[in-house]
Amino acid sequence: MRKTTAVVAAAFLSMPFVPFVPLASAADAAQTPPMGWSSRTLGCSVSETSVRQAADALAPLAPLGYRYVIIDDCWLSAQRDGGALKPDATRFPGGIAALADYVHGKGLKLGLSLSAGTKACSGGGAGSYRNEAADAEQVKGWGADYVKYDWCSVPTADFPGQNVQQIAQTLYPRMRQALGDGVAFAMNNEDGSTVPWLWGKDAGATTWRTNVYNRPIPDAYANMVDIWETNQLRAEYAGRGSWADPDLIQAGRGGMTETEYRTQFTLWAVGAAPLILQADPAKAPPAIVANPKVIAIDQDPLGAHGTLVRTDGWYHVLAKPLQNGDRAIVLFNESDRAATISTSLGRSRYRVENLWTGAVASSEGELAAQVPAHAALLYRVSESREQAPPLVTFEADPPAFLGDDRPSVLEPGRSADLVTRVTNTGATGRLRDVEVTAAVPEGWQVSARTPATKARLDAGETFTVTWAVTPPAAAEPKNYELAFTQGGQSAVAVVTVARTPGPGRTYLSDAAWTSAKNYFGPVEKDTSNGERAAGDGRPLTIEGVTYAKGLGTHAPADIEYYTGGRCTTVEFQAGIDDEVGALGSADFEVWADGGRVAHSGVLTGAMPARTVTAPIEGARFVRLVATNGGDNATSDHADFADATITCS
Repeated sequence: MRKTTAVVAAAFLSMPFVPFVPLASAADAAQTPPMGWSSRTLGCSVSETSVRQAADALAPLAPLGYRYVIIDDCWLSAQRDGGALKPDATRFPGGIAALADYVHGKGLKLGLSLSAGTKACSGGGAGSYRNEAADAEQVKGWGADYVKYDWCSVPTADFPGQNVQQIAQTLYPRMRQALGDGVAFAMNNEDGSTVPWLWGKDAGATTWRTNVYNRPIPDAYANMVDIWETNQLRAEYAGRGSWADPDLIQAGRGGMTETEYRTQFTLWAVGAAPLILQADPAKAPPAIVANPKVIAIDQDPLGAHGTLVRTDGWYHVLAKPLQNGDRAIVLFNESDRAATISTSLGRSRYRVENLWTGAVASSEGELAAQVPAHAALLYRVSESREQAPPLVTFEADPPAFLGDDRPSVLEPGRSADLVTRVTNTGATGRLRDVEVTAAVPEGWQVSARTPATKARLDAGETFTVTWAVTPPAAAEPKNYELAFTQGGQSAVAVVTVARTPGPGRTYLSDAAWTSAKNYFGPVEKDTSNGERAAGDGRPLTIEGVTYAKGLGTHAPADIEYYTGGRCTTVEFQAGIDDEVGALGSADFEVWADGGRVAHSGVLTGAMPARTVTAPIEGARFVRLVATNGGDNATSDHADFADATITCS
């Protein structure tokens, strides 16, 4: 086994940053973004057995491009063996070489994590600092095809006068050069302090991390979107052979909906990102992770990173050029309500294929679709005279204005109007015998108030149907889905059933809110906020006065009620709960529809309760808001004591 001598180590330490020129086979390894599986979810419970099981489950996906089985930390022993890396004997008793042989026998490739510092990021294993050449030679000898190079326990004191980027530009190329021919190299600086997008390509990195928002990526929609937005800011630096890496694919872990997982996969594909699964490959949903046409967008040989055609913060259009001249187009609705998103394709005739549904249509230049909340639609667009039906935009309960992300509200036992719209967007031919049908939950009533059929729909024309929809009088307040169909297409309207408070004066803790957001723990009814599970609060107490009724929150908090234009006044005693002593501060506000109508001013834990009275006449929605008092969120136990609403 080859070991690095002191002379070689000293030479490495003095090396300046030199751009890496990939060898032919190393370049081949990076022609498309890496795909595979990472053991990150297993943490330090990873073992030889679990990695073999993952390889077994990943092997059927290999024809789609999933090749790398990556052991993410906790595989190394804390001590070297005669200066050499040593696998953890308990977790990997058979050694890494035998495991690599097993993985290779499945037609897959093995990945290992190493650290540029003195220790691994997890598990207490040895780092590769000053051992880069020997460690690279050793893992290659074992059969490693991929190295994820972490940034942990880096001895910055050894580099006086240098910032983190400069140190990284010394340490990362050392390992890259030592690995050399044919090993994929993933630069993994999770906090972004080394700004790898500025120099990763020149350093020979196969991938470089862009996720500086959370480390690692959480299995949650809002965090995933923030990470995607950060990744888009690095698009100009990515390209064939060196890919922007926004982190692992979450599908199958359970923290997001199927729609949200499909959105992540779509955004990663159009961004030419690595498609590395975090869930057990056996649990990753095939309908999402094994769609060959979507994977082809990610793996397109041109290697372009998709960019934003336009965005307004909620609604996004992205485009990615493909090697054969086609384009991938994404319509992404980040908001909480379905919305129609459109873009111009140019002056020609186009074949438009929805890669998630397989539907093919034609268009004379416009692409438009109603995109469900949190969804991303992916299309492959090509100039073509192919005979296909014209593209149809089918909308159910479209929002009244751009940016409206609240579902429509229906009251139990009351009829309300919803509309559907069918538009001949493609304009390549006439639609005939257009018919729209509706399906509602059991016990609901729905009927068309205007004709639901139309004999023909010419290019560019829209057909609108108004529907009378009535929830049953006993309908539970929550969200419901109403399904509409037309010509094989479906559109779903998500509506909220809500009740207004009854006539007279009602305690708000006895009324049903439509939404409630709170900093720590849930909003509590008739107790203070305990910061953890529901029901863990104490009696509401402000400056020694105890209140039997009210809402206990931790600022920032936001509680919304549906009032339907039938209420006049909200009143409460605002104050910081005594359980935090003199600490804590918050401003208590009342919002009626889009405007603030009253607030308390900043109150602290050393102040008595203050009466807040708010006029809300005519408002459809009312929100009680506790904002941060201007310092931090610590101890901000904000009580809306004796909170009442008066309605007709």
